[in-house]
Amino acid sequence: MHGRVKLKSTAQQEEEKRKEREKKLSSYITARDACFNNRKEGVLSEESLQLTAQLLGSNPDFATLWNYRREILLHLETIKSEDELQVLYEAELSFLEGCLRVNPKSYGSWHHRGWVARRLPRPDWARELSLCERCLQLDDRNFHCWDYRRLCVGVCGVSVQDELSFTARLIGSNFSNYSSWHYRSTLLPALHPPPGPPAPPGHLSPPRARVCEEQLLKGTERETGSCTDCLTDETEEVQFYH
Repeated sequence: MHGRVKLKSTAQQEEEKRKEREKKLSSYITARDACFNNRKEGVLSEESLQLTAQLLGSNPDFATLWNYRREILLHLETIKSEDELQVLYEAELSFLEGCLRVNPKSYGSWHHRGWVARRLPRPDWARELSLCERCLQLDDRNFHCWDYRRLCVGVCGVSVQDELSFTARLIGSNFSNYSSWHYRSTLLPALHPPPGPPAPPGHLSPPRARVCEEQLLKGTERETGSCTDCLTDETEEVQFYH
């Protein structure tokens, strides 16, 4: 009847979706082949950088493209000033945040972020630690993020006590946070080092370091003292930590 919107049938909607998927796939393959060809020919331009961004923005687990992207960035380092590199790498960090929203556990994205952060002329480690905290609030067992946080902590010199406080906050919001309990077990030997040689440079604690039983019990009691009702078979993380 006149004046009514004509609704598409389910079959029509499915056909339109199929055509849209085919269009996106065709564009993706074209861009991928262009990247492979550019890399083969040694093209290290900013245009190629943009081309890799188109692909990695939707599929951040394409390891070959991250490698090509780093090759381009290394080349750009030779022709740009320090201030230009600061802008370039800050834009790279912003791009990576988008990739992590697509896949928060993308190994390629976290690895590339660590590479970029260490090449920034003026890195902002507080920003990186804040990003880690936000990501761990969304998924406190994201081991890629935990690895990246340890990298940041090691580079910018966050104190062991501050990191213990950080783990305590996460445990406070999720008592069964295995990753936080495990991280605490690696931090305590640095706060209460056992007799013997010091930790190697860049390490928080000596290899295979152990904490004396007295200190370990104090730490466990402090974290679990008000939560004894939580210590059930389901909280094996605490039992393992103990």
